[in-house]
Amino acid sequence: MNANDPNSSSGSLNDQEKSYQIFNMDLLDFKIVLSGEQTGGRYSLLEIHFLGDEDLEVPLHSHSREKLIVYVMEGNFLFKQGKEIVHAEKEKILILEKDIPHSYRKVGKEKGILLIMFVPGGFENFFTDLGLTNRRQQKTGKEEDQVLLHLLEKKYGGKFVFE
Repeated sequence: MNANDPNSSSGSLNDQEKSYQIFNMDLLDFKIVLSGEQTGGRYSLLEIHFLGDEDLEVPLHSHSREKLIVYVMEGNFLFKQGKEIVHAEKEKILILEKDIPHSYRKVGKEKGILLIMFVPGGFENFFTDLGLTNRRQQKTGKEEDQVLLHLLEKKYGGKFVFE
């Protein structure tokens, strides 16, 4: 495994710990820090690294199963939850309730990092499946498969919202 390859897993501390995985999608890196499997399904932790100099956004979506607790590790963000818009800087914590559409956007030129806890765990596997789909698309050169994305939404209880 190549430690510089964003699609490879990193080593773990011991044989009982599952290695974390990083998935690069455009200018976003999704790093599964702690899986729901490791916590008995109680929660999972995901880091999202916003790599570009420009504003980057995770589009409006909702979760039907999970509450999210978001910690801003670096950068400046605008969060939208329902009709509310919140500006969040480093060390800010937000709680995003299930079934309420939300999005978040890194603003400014500095990089941004979010640590997200999904309660309960399990949604982190959406990123695993999405990462595998993204790699397949890169190899085949085919455009994003909307049917596959819809199947992932259904499987994990997430839904992209188009206003």
